[in-house]
Amino acid sequence: MKAFLSSVDREFKLIFRNGISAFMIAAPAILAFVFILIFGAVNNTVLKLAVDQTIDATDLTKLERVAEVERFDDTAAMQARIRETDAVAGISKDANGYQVFVQGNEGSTFTDGVQAIAGLALGATGELTPYRVELVEARGGMAYNVSMIALLLMSLFIGGATVGLSIVDEREGNVIRAVAVSPMRLGGYVATKLAPALILNFVGITAAALIIGKASLLPAYYLLVVASVFVSGMMTFAIGAFASNQVAAIGVLKLLVPLSMILPVSAIFVPDGWQFCYYILPMYWQYRGLNAVLTGAPAGWFALLTLLVSIPWLAAAVWLFSKKAIFRKRR
Repeated sequence: MKAFLSSVDREFKLIFRNGISAFMIAAPAILAFVFILIFGAVNNTVLKLAVDQTIDATDLTKLERVAEVERFDDTAAMQARIRETDAVAGISKDANGYQVFVQGNEGSTFTDGVQAIAGLALGATGELTPYRVELVEARGGMAYNVSMIALLLMSLFIGGATVGLSIVDEREGNVIRAVAVSPMRLGGYVATKLAPALILNFVGITAAALIIGKASLLPAYYLLVVASVFVSGMMTFAIGAFASNQVAAIGVLKLLVPLSMILPVSAIFVPDGWQFCYYILPMYWQYRGLNAVLTGAPAGWFALLTLLVSIPWLAAAVWLFSKKAIFRKRR
C-alpha cells in the first residue's frame, strides 16, 4: 500500500509539473464559467423582468421605472421566458403576496438584487415588499441541454487524458523503461494510473456542478464518475500507447475529444431505431446517464452499462500499451 500511495503521489507531481496537464485540470471550471456567461449570466446593465396577468397596470408602471419588463398572458408563458438563455426573473402575485421566479442558476446575488429593486419599486412606503422565491427548473432549449452535457462529459474526460499525458512524459523521458523492468506488475501500474484519473474526475465534475448551480445533483454525478473509471483508463492507456512524445499526444487528443464528447452527444439527432449503433461505446452510456440525471430520471442502469461496456475497451488499451512499452504482464 505504501508503494502504491507513493506512486500515486509521484503521479500528481508529474501532472502538475506539466503546464498542459495543469491547464486541462482547470478546463472544466473554465468551461463552466463560459457556460454561465452564455446561459445564465446576470445582465450587468439592465434588469429584465417578466410578469404575468396577475400584475396590474399600477404595479407594471412601477416596475417599468426600474427594469425592462415583458408581460405575458399566463404564468406558464412567463416561466418559459425565464428558462431562456439570458438572466430574467419573473414576478407574479396571488392572495399571499408577490412571488419571484428565477431559473436557479444565476446565484443568490441576482435573486437578492431582484427582490430588493422590485420590492422597493412596488412598496407603497419605500420599504421592501415581502416575497416568496420560486425556482423554475431550466428545461431550456437543445443548445442549453447539449452544452451542459458536453461540459459534464468533458469533466469525465479530463482525468484520463491528463494521466495519459503523464505516461507520454514517462515514455519521452525513458522513465517507462525503468518502470517496465521494476518489480511492479502491470496490474499495479494500471491501478496507479486509474486512481489519479478518478480523483481528477471527481474534482472536475464537482467544480463544474458547483459553478453551473447543479450541486444538488452531485451524488448522481459521483456515481457516474465511479462507473466511468475504466473509461478514463481506456483514454489514459490509449494516449500512452499511441503517443511517444507531447506532439504526438496532442494529435491523439484531437481524435479522442470528438470520440468522447461529440460522438455520444450526436445520438440526440439519431432516430431511436438506430441508437443501437452506439451501444458498444461506453461514452454513449455516459451521455445517457448524464441526460437521465439532468431530467430527473434514474441513472443507475446507465452507470452500470458504462462500467461493463468499458471493461473490454480498457483491456484492449492496456494490452496495446504493454506491447508498445514492452511491459511484461507477470513477474
